[in-house]
Amino acid sequence: MRRVVFLLVVGLFLVVLSGSANSLTFAGVNIPNSVRVDNKTLNLNGYGIRYFKLLFIKVKVYLGSLYSDIKTIRSADELINDKGPKVIVMHFLHTVKAKQIRDTFVKDFKHNFKKILGTDAEKKFLALFKKKVKPGDEIKLVFHENGDLCVFYNSELSGCVKGSRLLQKAVLMAYFGSHPYSEDLKEEMLGLKKAEE
Repeated sequence: MRRVVFLLVVGLFLVVLSGSANSLTFAGVNIPNSVRVDNKTLNLNGYGIRYFKLLFIKVKVYLGSLYSDIKTIRSADELINDKGPKVIVMHFLHTVKAKQIRDTFVKDFKHNFKKILGTDAEKKFLALFKKKVKPGDEIKLVFHENGDLCVFYNSELSGCVKGSRLLQKAVLMAYFGSHPYSEDLKEEMLGLKKAEE
């Protein structure tokens, strides 16, 4: 009997150990260390929180994380110019309406990559954001090697914009361009700076 209990305890310990090796927790959010895209394992580059300032209060909007096949990113340009697969995950900590998401992308495009404005690719991309998100919801942006960009709501496919390198670059520039919403979040997601709550 003691041997059985011992084996069960050892087994449970190994399960917990293997689970902790595959993810980490930050701000109460479980963040996988890797994801699979295009038959490749993409490693977590970095993560951080996007805040919205309301008067003197900082509201946590989402926790953003970046995955790529670049082991260590040395600069934003290296990531933006890389044609390999990537994933950006937004794990929401606050309710955000679909229109707010669309408007934010348009604003970030204006600040970082005006060339995409008014194109069919931009219109198709913005149309994929149809629903508001609540705390605990996730939106995933999946950048495929063939130029496709797909949007997932909680692992459910919202849709894809096919074969547009221009759109891929525009979305990456929205997060990692020279005029991001948050320089801290940009550096944290690139893994150039340690995330802080």
